[in-house]
Amino acid sequence: MKIVDGDKAECDRCEEIFALEDVSLLEKHTNRAYEKVLCGECLGAVGVPRGYKLRRDITYLSR
Repeated sequence: MKIVDGDKAECDRCEEIFALEDVSLLEKHTNRAYEKVLCGECLGAVGVPRGYKLRRDITYLSR
């Protein structure tokens, strides 16, 4: 996960920069170190596979 300028994140799929309010965090249930930031469009394409959970609000990561 790449946080940019303290209040933006880079989507791990399309590599565009978005505000933290506009991205979600996909986490694997069995591996807490596995985190992927996804924008709304990429989340729509990927979905939430079995064994993963989605955090829609990651604004707590801002500086």
